[in-house]
Amino acid sequence: GLDPAEPLRLGMECAGRVTAVGEGVQDLHPGDEVLAITPSVREGLLASEAVLPAEAVLRKPAMLSLEEAATTPIAFLTAYYGLVELGRLRAGEWVLIHAGAGGVGLAAIEIARATGARIIATVGSKEKEEFVRSRGVAHVFSSRSGEFAAGVMEATGGRGVDVVLNSLSGELIDRGLEVLAPYGRFVELGKRDVYEDRPLGMGVFRKNISFH
Repeated sequence: GLDPAEPLRLGMECAGRVTAVGEGVQDLHPGDEVLAITPSVREGLLASEAVLPAEAVLRKPAMLSLEEAATTPIAFLTAYYGLVELGRLRAGEWVLIHAGAGGVGLAAIEIARATGARIIATVGSKEKEEFVRSRGVAHVFSSRSGEFAAGVMEATGGRGVDVVLNSLSGELIDRGLEVLAPYGRFVELGKRDVYEDRPLGMGVFRKNISFH
């Protein structure tokens, strides 16, 4: 009931086999195993077949099953766009990834690691903390309260992080903004605070941070 939009059809990503291609399609052929997203949230991909523009379809990596491939596009696109395109994350920088055990969080950890960034994550349970630590993340804190902020500042020697990939809501957004270093970039993924028109304090922008 939070989203004011009309009801959406289920499924925004999928995997399957190409059965036919339109005129002018060069890189895809019948029989190819692919993964895809729908350019329109109104379409839905929970179906036996779908007709999509070629730019929304990618050949499936051989290492992934069709089931695995169907879980990857949106998580990795979101993480890449947030960290690389908007966050401009660079090697050696600190990044705080909230909900690190979720789909986008795990994708973000892989992208941040490939970038050469230093990673801090938050999670919602002890079990998830152990899982994220097993992925090689040394600094993992709870996302259930604002206490993660103290841990972030300690881990970074009081400087703060360069990028926050945020999926927390309410007052926890404020804590995330507070741990940004000067010229840091805050990338907001959540919708709740937007739909609820929650106010955002402007004082933190004295550090010349950016909000995306």
